[in-house]
Amino acid sequence: MSSPDERANYAPPTSAAMATAQNEDGGLRLLLAQRRLYAVAKRWALLRSIGFSVVAVGAPIITAVWPKASVGVGAFAGVWIFLSRGAFVAAERYYSGRGAVVQEMFDLKIYGMPQLALREPHVSPEEVSRLVGDDQRFARAIDKEDLRNWYPIDKDLDGAVTIAIAQRANAAYADRLLRSSAFIWLSLAALWTAIAVVVSLLLHFSLETFLLGVAFPLMPALLDVFDQWRSTRRAGAERRALAQGIEEGIKHQDGKTWTAQDLLVWQEQLYNLRRDAPQIPNLVYRRTRKKNERDMNAAASELAAIAKAEAAALGHGQMGGS
Repeated sequence: MSSPDERANYAPPTSAAMATAQNEDGGLRLLLAQRRLYAVAKRWALLRSIGFSVVAVGAPIITAVWPKASVGVGAFAGVWIFLSRGAFVAAERYYSGRGAVVQEMFDLKIYGMPQLALREPHVSPEEVSRLVGDDQRFARAIDKEDLRNWYPIDKDLDGAVTIAIAQRANAAYADRLLRSSAFIWLSLAALWTAIAVVVSLLLHFSLETFLLGVAFPLMPALLDVFDQWRSTRRAGAERRALAQGIEEGIKHQDGKTWTAQDLLVWQEQLYNLRRDAPQIPNLVYRRTRKKNERDMNAAASELAAIAKAEAAALGHGQMGGS
């Protein structure tokens, strides 16, 4: 953990140094390790989704074929919600928390930042090495995952502004993913409800059969999906607020608006948001990655141009207190 003097005297590295550092093996190994940890967290999240999908879609069908099973279906749904909110969520958060720690290690390495506080759960160098694998596997994975040039960096910018733009890009990128994910969760809830009701009407379920075999098993699933939708929207809104705050600082830099110390504060906020945010399904990430990265790079270029113009107007090239 850093001392107060280290934090007070923090000076960002040059943009050229950060551009080089993010593509060195040390940084790339951390990026790959965090992707592997998040992948495990996403598998636990997927298990939850599959279980609820089976309950939501299967309940009316099983009840129609075997009406006496309605009580058993309801009991299974109750057990599943217990496991989902207990063991499955705990496993998902455990691995996503470790992923957030490794991603923070990458950022601090690239930004040359002191560690503000000890991060838990601790991820050792040995675990990073195990996650990454041997050199051949590492090289293939870096190319497959396209992990080079992780942050948009203009080498002509002052280092502090480059970090602010990268932090803003990180928050804005995650916000877009979270909003897409929230839409999917809401759509699933509506789809599951529609299927259950339509099947129940087509099969002419009695009120008792509908309540015991369809509604009661479905309600826990819908409750969990609604909670997931709500937490995803909240996480997106928090990222969006942070991105907007950083953007305002970049656009209206007068030498006093923010300093290098604010970069440390923003980094702490980013870490807390990463640690607590719900996982994004791989389908959402992969289908939107190219478009989101294109938009992120365009926004970063626009902010870099604004920052350069502000620096020229102030008559110097140093901004952000560095």
